[in-house]
Amino acid sequence: MDWRKAIWILAVSFFVLNIVLIANLYIKTMPGQGFKLEEDQQQAIKIHLESRGIKLETQLPPRGVPVSFLEVGRESFKREELIKMFFPGGIAEVEEIQGGEKYISGRQQLILTESGSIIFEDGEKTETFGELDEKKAVEIAERFIKEHGGLPEYASLNYVKYDPEIGGYIVEYMGNYKGFFVANSYIRLSVTPHGVVNFQRNFLKPIAFKGKRRQVIPPLTAVLKVDAERKSGAPMVVKKVEQGFYSQFYNAERWLAAPVWKVELNNGEVYYVNAYTGELER
Repeated sequence: MDWRKAIWILAVSFFVLNIVLIANLYIKTMPGQGFKLEEDQQQAIKIHLESRGIKLETQLPPRGVPVSFLEVGRESFKREELIKMFFPGGIAEVEEIQGGEKYISGRQQLILTESGSIIFEDGEKTETFGELDEKKAVEIAERFIKEHGGLPEYASLNYVKYDPEIGGYIVEYMGNYKGFFVANSYIRLSVTPHGVVNFQRNFLKPIAFKGKRRQVIPPLTAVLKVDAERKSGAPMVVKKVEQGFYSQFYNAERWLAAPVWKVELNNGEVYYVNAYTGELER
């Protein structure tokens, strides 16, 4: 056994434990303040993470940006206008479902929920666009969005991924506000060589920052929280850590979204850690 290495790892682990305990105590007793890890402390935690099988594939932000809550609200569409957008020839059937209504015409259906979500499925696509690549998929998606409510001001392309199950691409636009992402605020389309077969619009309209700006926990603290909460014993590889806002959808006109750290792993898992409290958002 390499005793020098073992002693070094033990010393670093003890040092890291003290840092985390102090950070947690500081955050709980002084929620309006921030806690910044110095460079040597950050390096010690990185070494500790590697000793536990946690690899960082990204350079972490040195610290977070002090922010307040973000006030968000639902988009305002008139139900009649939405129905006309998706069914210009009219609808054949209406079904009451839990939390909303379903409109049906042939093999097409539109679901409008009380919380503002819009879901459209098209099983009648007969047109063909020939060879489909990422660029063409985005063009088809943008044209469809333009014809069905338009692209919101606070939305930008998040990703384009090939999906072998549909033989096409998933194109997603995510909400953002003044440089911060807004999680759970998205427009997602399934695009095949026959066009858009599925459309989901769950978009939160950012209104303004609300309240006093507060310091946030360090990004390394968020990574440690994710490591502590994960149930899987598999190695953890951190792909991206980013600061933004997170909120569920509520049946209300306006509410507050909390600042978070998004910790994305290379296996596709995504965690949101409250940037004020250090707790996972569920």
